Amino acid sequence: MKKTLIAVAAAALSMGAMAQNVTLSGKFAVGYGKAIGGASNFHVTDGDVKFSASEDLGGGLKANAAMEVQVRGRAATNATINGRNATIGVSGGFGSITLGAVDAANGIVGLGFAGAPVSLANGYDGLILSGGANVDWANYTTPALLPGLTAKLERVDSVTAPGNNRALAANVIGANYSAGAVAVAVDYTDFNNDRTRVRASGSYNLGIAVLGLGYEDNRGGAAVGGPAGTQTAFGVNVPLGAVSAGLIFAKSEENNTQGWGVGMNYSLSKRTTFNVSYGDQTRGVADGTQYRLRLLHSF
Repeated sequence: MKKTLIAVAAAALSMGAMAQNVTLSGKFAVGYGKAIGGASNFHVTDGDVKFSASEDLGGGLKANAAMEVQVRGRAATNATINGRNATIGVSGGFGSITLGAVDAANGIVGLGFAGAPVSLANGYDGLILSGGANVDWANYTTPALLPGLTAKLERVDSVTAPGNNRALAANVIGANYSAGAVAVAVDYTDFNNDRTRVRASGSYNLGIAVLGLGYEDNRGGAAVGGPAGTQTAFGVNVPLGAVSAGLIFAKSEENNTQGWGVGMNYSLSKRTTFNVSYGDQTRGVADGTQYRLRLLHSF
């Protein structure tokens, strides 16, 4: 009888596993270096685990969910275990709908920095350029309107304070294009405190190098205690086999601040890389140089 129950339980688990696809991924890295105005030290730079699941609902529909956990340090020594991005959604011929709580990154450095292998404690997003924010978020992305072209609508609630319905909120409309050597992203954001934002970024792969450029324009922010003015990001990424090298440049007219960085990756394997980066910020509140040596493994 016990053997029969065990067999039934095993079959049930097997059927459940077949009904959905679950994956585990993540990365961990340790670096030695210093931030602008800081002292040199060893520190954990990356420590993230992500659980992803997808399920075929039939009729061309698919459900998906993902949850990330940030793990840094160890017990009694600056231990950090935090929940990070958590999303759930449905996709099909209509496009995709995704809901969740996410760390919304700066919108122009992804393409604007061209994927340049620069890894610094102060990445200039949040220091010179607008930083990311923790948000409660709902996104609708259309199916391809043209080859490589999609549009999106987003409702962003509780910016920087998830779960607080009195926090800053915004509506976003945008589009993304990616085909061949070209990638472009544009969006317009209307905040509920009379601030507006326009962002545009793109990259072009020349073969011998990838060039990137990003631009952000904030209006009305100064009157409500937020950013106001323009920001620019530029990047170059040069692949050289196992080695890649690049540079980034960031400038903000809001506070007359700019900074640059250079870096090089050496791929020990497809999952393990060693990075050396150096950067400098000028005309800012925290002027100075920074550097980092980092060893990273992803899984």
